[in-house]
Amino acid sequence: MTPQDRKAGKVPHSNLAARAGRWSAQHRKTAVFGWLAFVAIAFVIGGMVGTKTLAPEDQGNGSSQVADRARADAFPKEASESVLVQAKGDTKASDPAFKAGVEDVVAQLGAAKHVAEIESPLAKGNEGQIAKDGRSALVNFKVAGDVEESEKNVDASLAAVSAAQKAHPELRIEQFGDASAAKALNAQFEEDFQRAESLSLPITLLILVIAFGALIAAGVPLLLGLTAVMGTLGLLAPISQIVPMADAASSVVLLVGLAVGVDYSMFYLRRKMEERDAGRSNEAALEFAAATSGQAVLISGVTVLIAMAGMLIAGNAVFTSMAVGTMLVVAVAVLGSVTVLPAVLSKLGD
Repeated sequence: MTPQDRKAGKVPHSNLAARAGRWSAQHRKTAVFGWLAFVAIAFVIGGMVGTKTLAPEDQGNGSSQVADRARADAFPKEASESVLVQAKGDTKASDPAFKAGVEDVVAQLGAAKHVAEIESPLAKGNEGQIAKDGRSALVNFKVAGDVEESEKNVDASLAAVSAAQKAHPELRIEQFGDASAAKALNAQFEEDFQRAESLSLPITLLILVIAFGALIAAGVPLLLGLTAVMGTLGLLAPISQIVPMADAASSVVLLVGLAVGVDYSMFYLRRKMEERDAGRSNEAALEFAAATSGQAVLISGVTVLIAMAGMLIAGNAVFTSMAVGTMLVVAVAVLGSVTVLPAVLSKLGD
């Protein structure tokens, strides 16, 4: 320790965070490249394994879950779908143009893969599929496969319905059902996740630039949060084979991961800046930050883990998946904060 450091005051008693920070600063390459390798390997393995999502019958609680599972086991693995054929303007269901549209929908579906049990509203005995207003009718059918399979198999019927709509612009022809709705919801979740990435990252960076007044200092917290999220998403894939994830788990991981990654980095950055202003050398300021802010990060992380663990006793699979995702991303962010972050700050200096 330099005379300036002694004048500014001694570093607090060494603790786990201080020792981790000291090792990280002394082994910068190992810490940085080790962290990047961990994130890359986890992300690649996660992509290869794939994330297993919760089945609808497993998302409930108690008696409702028992009923959902019994229904799923007792009935065939297929999804119910319907195509709405609705007239525009003054057209009625009894008009030839309307009947031609319905017949085309039935023909298109009949030629599509994975489609079965097509019920035409024009067939005898199916008059109930024509609405009382005389302008709308439903073509009912089944799509083979369980929840995940039916989401893939429904593509053929969606394409058939789209072709029928193009062939009959004077009618409204749209499809809805178990498989098509699940497919649309999953697509929306993915779109929301991408939107969150594209919006949250630049907005967070802008706020950090304003807070620190320097692009590099602002980029460090963002990079830690982003790499923590990537590593966590990779780790969640094999874990999901045991504990299936809810559809929104990835969005929760992104938001929580960025939040804690940025917070933990700011603990370090701000404390190191304060210690440099107090007259300590770069090394001593970093060690002081590790011993104080690093310890705060560990305590904060453990507190969040304990709090989120309470969701595990709720007995709900959705809550369990959310808890697992949140706990994992917080643990990864804490690990990065006490290992790779001191190495990066040591390399960057002031």
